[in-house]
Amino acid sequence: MDLITTDHDISGEIAAAGYSLVRAGELRIPDELQQAWLSLLIDYADLPADEYLPGGATYRYRRYGRFRFSPETGELERLPHEDYFQSADINRVTGGIIRKFAPLLDGAFANPFLNALIRFDFAQFPLDAEHAAGDWEVHAHLIRITADARQLGHPTPEGIHRDGAAFVTVHLAELMNANGGDVSIYDDDRKLLTSFRLEQVMDSYLFNDAMLWHAAAPIQSIDPAHAALRSILTFDYHHRPAR
Repeated sequence: MDLITTDHDISGEIAAAGYSLVRAGELRIPDELQQAWLSLLIDYADLPADEYLPGGATYRYRRYGRFRFSPETGELERLPHEDYFQSADINRVTGGIIRKFAPLLDGAFANPFLNALIRFDFAQFPLDAEHAAGDWEVHAHLIRITADARQLGHPTPEGIHRDGAAFVTVHLAELMNANGGDVSIYDDDRKLLTSFRLEQVMDSYLFNDAMLWHAAAPIQSIDPAHAALRSILTFDYHHRPAR
């Protein structure tokens, strides 16, 4: 099995600070998975518009899908598509409403890179024995933000928020002609802990969503004659032990 590896102590940083920033150069991705990653990137050109933006704006495009993940076997199983919901207390802009997003394309569910990255990310979480066992539900999101001379491109969701998961991981997929997009991490009292910018494809951050809040700044075009874009691949991990 092709594996993504790193020498970065991601688990230790998450245990100590709640988050870890990992630059692309710290990740070792085998050639076969690099090719699968390039294949997945093609899907970003075919993302439907997010219909839930404030004021009817048109700067965000996305798909999402659900997996069941078994840590004990490493098995990933595609789950039926469902509508998406976040409570208003963690998402003040589009929380509290049921949102309908298009599913990932069939090829994305089977993509070796996406599958390997889900497993790699999970392996970095500092889990006790109870949470290391039992199934997890993983939500995979492909999201593209655009900006032009008429409008900024806002992240999803706007403002300081939580995603409502146990852990969340974010990986930069594309960045073109874009200023902004700085990520900010906050403690449970929403006090700013740090800010950084994802600059290279596969620059990543992983964090304890139950412990921290986060936000990303809007993007704008460096050259206003051309559109800007910033795309991410992000996973939400929810513990779903058998009852």
